[in-house]
Amino acid sequence: MKAQLKITIIAAVIFLTGFTACKKELKLDEHTVAIVGEYAIPFEQYENRYQEYLDVTYQKDNLFLRLGVLRNMINEILLKHYDDNRAILNSEEYQNDQEWVKKEMLLAYLKEDDIYSKIRVTDQEAREAFVRLNEKIAARHLYAPTEEEANRLYELLMKGASFDSLAREVFTDSTLRSNGGYLGYFTWGDMDPAFEDAAYQMKIGEISKPVKTAQGYSIIKIEDRKRVPILTETEYVKKKGQIIRFIKISKRKPAEKEYLQKVVDLKAFQFDDQAVEDLLTALKGKQEFAQEAKPIDLSKTVVRYKTEKWNGSELLKAIKKIPSYHRDRIDSSEKLKAAIKGLIVNQKLLKIAEQKGYARLPEVKHALANAENNLYLKYKRKYILQNATVPDSILRQYYRKNIWKFKEPRKINVREILVADLQTALKIKKQLLDGADFAQLARKYSLRGWTAQNGGETGYAELDRFGKLKDKFWNTPVGKIIGPLKIENVYGLFRVEGKIDAQPVSFEQIKDQVEEEYKGENQTEIMRAYLQKLRKKVKIERNLDLVKSFVLDNKE
Repeated sequence: MKAQLKITIIAAVIFLTGFTACKKELKLDEHTVAIVGEYAIPFEQYENRYQEYLDVTYQKDNLFLRLGVLRNMINEILLKHYDDNRAILNSEEYQNDQEWVKKEMLLAYLKEDDIYSKIRVTDQEAREAFVRLNEKIAARHLYAPTEEEANRLYELLMKGASFDSLAREVFTDSTLRSNGGYLGYFTWGDMDPAFEDAAYQMKIGEISKPVKTAQGYSIIKIEDRKRVPILTETEYVKKKGQIIRFIKISKRKPAEKEYLQKVVDLKAFQFDDQAVEDLLTALKGKQEFAQEAKPIDLSKTVVRYKTEKWNGSELLKAIKKIPSYHRDRIDSSEKLKAAIKGLIVNQKLLKIAEQKGYARLPEVKHALANAENNLYLKYKRKYILQNATVPDSILRQYYRKNIWKFKEPRKINVREILVADLQTALKIKKQLLDGADFAQLARKYSLRGWTAQNGGETGYAELDRFGKLKDKFWNTPVGKIIGPLKIENVYGLFRVEGKIDAQPVSFEQIKDQVEEEYKGENQTEIMRAYLQKLRKKVKIERNLDLVKSFVLDNKE
């Protein structure tokens, strides 16, 4: 478990740990590897850090790495104790992320101790995996997001429809659309476990019933199988350890699911759909597919779980404490529901971890300290880069050298008609193809109020704003009708009105982006210059003889 936690939290070469500060005079000796101002780096701490670094990076011991780890430890002291950190430590976002890190570390230990450590692999499972590992299967498939749609596709296949024709209907990927859903050859471990389990039990030419996978549903057809003709016991014994480790990893997700089913009844969640929509609007600050703005009432209950309930205000507060890289992905009602379920499930798992006293275990405390300090370093690096000053002359030179990066994005103007059902959409499309006026039909039928008032016209907007539809819109000739396309709970008909290709942007208009790009590419040099200034303010002594001469214990 301890090794697992190490791998989980060491995301960078450097991370902070406690160093010894002492008022009495410090000196370099066999127990001290460096002195930085009033802080000493004990040799034992340095040796443990160095060994840990070798363990997780799989590098061999050498003087360059020894000096590098020491340099990083010195840098940590400079940043933490000889620089102004108030802006970071007082940041609400940083404090929220600290709390999140604590929870994540406890959940990681709970998973390892209560789930992963109990996973077993039988010799029969290992032997079956060995055979599969030495067999390649060629297959094609049809994908469906729902069981209902998958059953429809299966019925069409049974009635004589071809994979080629159905693939053109279900896939947006151009390759799968054109090759009948052909996946080529794969072997054990390449595909979704449920997909593989079904495929390896099928014969050449056989078509499966819909198979539930992590992404949805697949209907599989086996095209070919190739296997190594002779497999020896010696080969099996040689690879058995590696195979068992791989099987254990593949069993983690099913084991987690089984464990969760004992802790939480996922079917017991009851959502108020309108309250979910209101919460999403409050979270994002905008309303989608609404004809006019309405007051948002966050006091309404959003979700119930058995006898418990949570209102919009409570959930909004909790969601705002989620790290931004997770929070920014919540852009639909379904994703918001999943996030809410996740918060509630984690709450119950953390209670189990608390009852078992995991937070008091030394290995968890150690891993948590390292994870929190990694978080500090991440924020510190970001703060230094954001506040670094770069002369305009250097930025202009970078802009001229990389002018291809700094262009006004492609824009497109689209008309739309959004309706509630497919039948209505098909009826309107027929009218459009017969020559009816798009703008008039949009005003009459379209659900999105502000575009309906404009005759369905969205106006010129950046192409990326159209998400998954952007390529289809850009590659469609101006004036051609597109759809009906299903978008969440509505059906859309579209017509491209105009396109504007990417255009160069002047330096003055895009200076902030140029600066951000420059700093991103030159962050190592910026950090080095920043640390060099701190080094000039603090006396630093290194015990290089000790760094060069110590002998590492061989730890298996």
